[in-house]
Amino acid sequence: MKKYLLSIAALLLGLLAHSQEADDLGNYAEVSIIPRLDLNPVFGSESEFTLGNSSLYTLFEGSASEHFSWTLANHWVSAPSWSAIGEETAALYKGLGFSDTNNLIDLMYVDLTFGNWTFTLGKQSITTGGHEYDDYDWLVYPQLASPLWNDLACYQWGGMVTFTTPSELSSFSLQMTSSPFGERPFGSGLWSYSAQWGGEYGWYSPLWSVSAIGKAPGEYAWLVSLGNQFYLGDWTLTLDWSNTSGMTGNYDDFMGGCLFHGRLSYAPSERWDFSLRGNYVVTPKTALFANWWTAGTVVEFFPLQDSDALRLHAFAEYDSLNECFQLCAGILYNFNLKLW
Repeated sequence: MKKYLLSIAALLLGLLAHSQEADDLGNYAEVSIIPRLDLNPVFGSESEFTLGNSSLYTLFEGSASEHFSWTLANHWVSAPSWSAIGEETAALYKGLGFSDTNNLIDLMYVDLTFGNWTFTLGKQSITTGGHEYDDYDWLVYPQLASPLWNDLACYQWGGMVTFTTPSELSSFSLQMTSSPFGERPFGSGLWSYSAQWGGEYGWYSPLWSVSAIGKAPGEYAWLVSLGNQFYLGDWTLTLDWSNTSGMTGNYDDFMGGCLFHGRLSYAPSERWDFSLRGNYVVTPKTALFANWWTAGTVVEFFPLQDSDALRLHAFAEYDSLNECFQLCAGILYNFNLKLW
C-alpha cells in the first residue's frame, strides 16, 4: 500500500513540475472531491434499508500542453449500508494488486496526442459496454445499471491508440489491457484486446465495440457491445446491446444470452433531467433463472445556477428477478479546486 501511495505522490509531483515549465495554452490542473449520500429503502421478501451508491471519490485531471494530459480517479470510500462501510471500503485497498476486482484506483492514465492520434497508457476502462459506460461511477445508479456494468471489473492496466478523423465526427481505437479474469494485472499472462468505433453524426451517436477477453492461456471470451444514442431536441434515447446476460456467480465466465439496456431522457433545462431506464436480460437455457427485467424512473435537479456541481436525485425501480421495489433519494456534490 505504501509503495502505491508513494508512486501516486511521485506522479503528481512530476506532473506539477512539468506543468510549471510548460508555456502552452493547454496548461491546467484541477482536483475534484466528490462525496455522495443515498438513502435507499428496498421493499420485497427481504426488505432492507441501504445507502445505495453512497461513496467518496476524487478526480485529478489536467493538461501540461496540447500533447500531454492525465486523469486519476480514486474510490476512497464505499458505503452500500451502515454495517458494510468498513468491509467494503477495506476491500478497495486490499485489491490494489489484482485485476479481477475494482479497487482504490479506478483510472490512472496519461494521454499523448499528436494531430489526429491519441496514445493512452495506464489504468483505463475496457472499451466495451456501449454508452452505459460513458458516466463516471459516482454518477451512476447501480440498481438501474445492466448486469454487465455491475459484474465486470472493467478498470484494467494497458494501452490504447485512437484515431480521430479530421472532421472529428468519427473515432477508431485499438486497446490492449490486462484481463479481468487474471488475478494480477501482469502476472497472470492474460490479456484483453478491444476495437471500438464511436461517432457523432448529428442526431445519432454510435459506440460499437468487440473485445477478446483472456480467460486462460489461448482461450478468449468474445464480448460484443452495440451502443446507440439518438438526439431529438431536449430528448435523448440510448439503446445498448451486449451479447451476454452478465457473469456467472463466481465471476469466472460470461453467462451467454444477451442484454438490452435502455434510457429515455428529457432535459427541459440545464437544471432538470428526467429519465426512464430499464434492462431486459435474456438468459441462456443453462441459467438457473429465466429472462428478467428492471424498470425505473429517475429525476435529477441541479440547484446551482450555471453549474452542475450539486446534484439532487431520486429514483423508483422494480426488479423482476429479485421481486423487489426500491426508492432512493440522494445528494452528490463535486467540490472542484483549480490548481493552475
